[in-house]
Amino acid sequence: MTKSFIGIITIFILLSTIFPSSGQTQPWKKLQSPVNVTLRYLCFVDSLTGWAAGEAGTIIRTTDGGDSWEIQNSTVSTFIMDIFFIDKNFGWALTLRDEFPFNSILLKTTNGGDAWHADTFPDSSKLIRTIFFFDSLNGFAGGSYIAHTSDGGNSWIKSDIDSNMVSGYPVYKFNFLHRQFGYACGGFIDRGGVVWRTSNSGLNWNAQGISADEIFDLFILDSLNALTLSGDPEGRFGIANLNTTDAGITWIFEELPFAGLSFAIDFRTYNEGWSASGYKFVLTTNRGETWEEFETPDSVVIYDLQFLDARTGYAVGENGVILKLDPTLVNVDKETNTPAEFILYQNYPNPFNSETVIGYDLSTSGSVDIKVYDIIGNEITTLVDEFKQAGKYKVDFNASSTIRNLASGIYFYQLRIRGSEINSEQTYIQTKKMIYLK
Repeated sequence: MTKSFIGIITIFILLSTIFPSSGQTQPWKKLQSPVNVTLRYLCFVDSLTGWAAGEAGTIIRTTDGGDSWEIQNSTVSTFIMDIFFIDKNFGWALTLRDEFPFNSILLKTTNGGDAWHADTFPDSSKLIRTIFFFDSLNGFAGGSYIAHTSDGGNSWIKSDIDSNMVSGYPVYKFNFLHRQFGYACGGFIDRGGVVWRTSNSGLNWNAQGISADEIFDLFILDSLNALTLSGDPEGRFGIANLNTTDAGITWIFEELPFAGLSFAIDFRTYNEGWSASGYKFVLTTNRGETWEEFETPDSVVIYDLQFLDARTGYAVGENGVILKLDPTLVNVDKETNTPAEFILYQNYPNPFNSETVIGYDLSTSGSVDIKVYDIIGNEITTLVDEFKQAGKYKVDFNASSTIRNLASGIYFYQLRIRGSEINSEQTYIQTKKMIYLK
C-alpha cells in the first residue's frame, strides 16, 4: 500500500501539466521548515499547536503558530501514514513495518509527542492506514477494513460493512459530523472511489462506489450535505466534483474542466473551500458549486491542509514545505461564515434512537431559542436560548437524557429568532417534525 501510494504521487507529479493562470493574489507564505523530506499529513488542535508527519518516520511540532518547529522522536524510520491529535497531549500516528511481516504499527503519545510508544496493530494480516478519535478512548482505524476501539487503541473490534463489490476496498480517511453519523472514503486506483457511511456510531457501515478513482478526503458541510473531489492520476480525465444533499444516500457527479488529484479538502469560511492538489490548490468560493485552479507558492507540491478559522490555515508537502495563510491577503471581513437566509434543517438521523442533531442557519444575529414539543403542544425541553451572531450552527438532542421515560412517537422542534437586525417587532419562526423510536 505504501509503495502504491508513493507511485500514485509520482505519476501525478510527472504527468501534471495543467497549471493555474498567473496574476492571482497569493495568500500563502512559506514557513521555515526543520526538515526537507515529504510531509504528507497535518494535524492542528488550535491556531498555535500542531504536528506534521511523513517520510522517514518524521514528526514535527509547533506550539507558536509555525514560527518554530521541533523534530520529535517517533521511534520509527518508516513513512508516517496518518497522524491524529484530540488535544495538546493525546495523539496517534500510523506507519508500516518495512520488512516481513510488514505489520501496521500504531504510535501513541500522551504528552504531545515528547514521547511516542509503538505497538503492532493486533491484526498482522491487514494494513491500517488512517485513524480517527473522538476522545482518549474511543476511535476508529481504517485500511483493509474498519475497526473501532474503546480503550485508546489497545484493542480493536472489526466493524460490520455491507457486502458489495467495493465494500472491501481500502479506507483512506474518516470524517464525522457527530459520534453517531460519519463517513469514510477511499478506493482503488482505476477501479473506483468509495464512500462508506454510518448512522449508528460506526458499528455498521454502508459502502457505495461513486467515482472511477480513489477518494483521499471528504468534507461534511452539514447533516445532509457533503462533498469530495476525485481525480485521475494519469491526467486523462478531469477532476470529479462529487456532492450529496441527502446525507450520502445518493451522490451527484460532475467532471471539472481540468485534471489533477485532491489529497485533502477543508473550508476556510462558509463558502470558501480549498483542496491540496499537488502542484496546485483547487478552490471554491460557492460551497463547491464550482471550482478553479489556484497556484501554490513557487509551484511547491502540497498534500495536506487545515483551517482553524477564517484567518488561520496551514499546508504541508514535498521537501519539507510548510505554508501558512496570510490573513492580510484574504477577505476575512467580507467573506465570513454567513448563510444567505434563515434555515432550520431536518434533524438527522430521523427517525432516531436516543440522539439526533438539529442544524440551523442564521443570516443575521438575533436572540435564538429552539424548543422541543410533544404532539399536543406541551414543551419538552429548551435546546437553545441565547443571542447568536450570524452563522451556521448545530445542536444535539438526546431524548433519553432529556426526560426519563420519554415515549416513542412524533415530536416537533421549533426555531424562533428575534433581533434588531431582523425587526424588533418581528419574530422568525420555523417548525419541523421528528420521530423518536426507542
